[in-house]
Formats: sequence, C-alpha cells, structure tokens
Amino acid sequence: MSAQTLVEPPKEVRLKRKLNELELSWPDGLTSRLSCLILRRSCACSHCTQAKRMGRLSLIDADIGIEKVELSGVSGLQFFFSDGHYRGLYPWGFLRELSEQVS
Repeated sequence: MSAQTLVEPPKEVRLKRKLNELELSWPDGLTSRLSCLILRRSCACSHCTQAKRMGRLSLIDADIGIEKVELSGVSGLQFFFSDGHYRGLYPWGFLRELSEQVS
C-alpha cells in the first residue's frame, strides 16, 4: 500500500504519554501501537528527508515523546515532538503502513 492510497481514518486515536506511544484503532478492527520514537524516525518532512538522503546522522533520544497531536485537515495528523520537531505531516495511509509494519 502506498502512503498516497486513500485510507479511511482511524476510529480512535489515543496518545499514551506515559508509554510514549500512539494507539490507533482502525475501522477494520486493527489496533496498532506506534512508539513516539518510530514516529519521529519516520518523519518525511523536507528537512528529515534531505538529512536521510545525505546520510547525515540524526540523534533522536529514545525517550522522545509527543507533546501535542493535531488533526491535519481530514488527511492525517501532525505531531509536536518533545525535541521541538513539528514539521512532518503523517497522512492516514502512511500511519496505516507503519501500523502494518510493526504489527
């Protein structure tokens, strides 16, 4: 599945701060838990994408958390990470793909 594929949004999104994870309940019954670290490392904003392409090492604290989650229109979520990063948008298709990779 491509992140560009239209994916129905989750029925429920829960930020579990104490566990540093995001829980997504999808309409087909799949419940996935994505760690804040996986979400931060998966950021596809232009800055992170360029750094990965150039082979620059990004040090991300294993205890990274999400301070705030916002709905990005109707197409996905935006996370505000504890390291100050907030530029990446996470479309539903991308989140579903990550969910399937970790389940």
